[in-house]
Amino acid sequence: QSLTAAALYGDRVKNVVSISACTSTHPGGIAFRQIQRDCIMSDPNWNQGDYYSGDGPVNGLRLARQAGTITYRSGPEWQTRFGRTKVSNRLVIGENFMIEQYIKHQGTKWATSRAFDPNSLIWMSTAMDNFTLEEVVPETGEVSLEYGMRHITQPALVIGVQTDVLFPCWQQREIAQVLRKIGNNRVSYYELDSIFGHDTFLLNTVAVGGAVKGHLEQEPNGASHLHMDAARSASILLGALWNREFSVESMERLFYALDARNLGRVSIDEVSSLLYLVVLRMGEYCDNMTLEEIVRYIKSQDKDNDGMLTKDEFLSLELSRVCSRIEG
Repeated sequence: QSLTAAALYGDRVKNVVSISACTSTHPGGIAFRQIQRDCIMSDPNWNQGDYYSGDGPVNGLRLARQAGTITYRSGPEWQTRFGRTKVSNRLVIGENFMIEQYIKHQGTKWATSRAFDPNSLIWMSTAMDNFTLEEVVPETGEVSLEYGMRHITQPALVIGVQTDVLFPCWQQREIAQVLRKIGNNRVSYYELDSIFGHDTFLLNTVAVGGAVKGHLEQEPNGASHLHMDAARSASILLGALWNREFSVESMERLFYALDARNLGRVSIDEVSSLLYLVVLRMGEYCDNMTLEEIVRYIKSQDKDNDGMLTKDEFLSLELSRVCSRIEG
């Protein structure tokens, strides 16, 4: 949508941010969504789309959501979260592994909440599959992506995710390459090594939020230094948790890395998100704390209740409570 808006209404668009998007859906993405459509349309209650006076294709929508969930996240995340953890030692079809429970829960929750109309999923996904930014060049009759994107001359930030299977990062690289080829010399491209797959744009607030903030504010050198700050902070934090090194000196180094703007304070949301991401990365070596639990603990140290931690408040954090390494 951001690319299309810039291409069609360039006079109304100042900056472009494109995250895990594409100029047209690749065959694999079309195949994924066709499976979802078939799940719904194979349900007898779909009734050729005329189901509004009855229960509707609830079972089909449940299966479609299960299939969709596989494309939204990634194998590396599920290896970290679930691995091959079993919920039953009995050999029961579909009820042996925690990942099976998770997929089933996602489908049931979505279908029973009636939050999404099945026909909308069918037609919206069909429209997405048929969309392309390519246009026909009048002089030659050739279909050209460069011609279709010729009006996108605004400063552009393009972000891809290495674990995204729905919109693979090669599609975001293509966007950046075409924009540069048509003469846009204000293009920044970042490829994130995140475990969250396509949903990274929702979950990895540290990397994505920092990049977008830097782009919109047009800070010196774009958003690159924000990524470097986040990476440096994550590296220091990972080292501290892994080595159980929670000295004052170590905590001060982490505070100054997070306080890149020398405000004397750090955001609770940023600290919580970064800590959660590092804890997820450490996997089996960390306690299974949720993001909500981490935020609750860090907020308890916020004496002014302003959403920020001063240096003293930050130094009072006991990171060993959040992640205790399993010895041996």
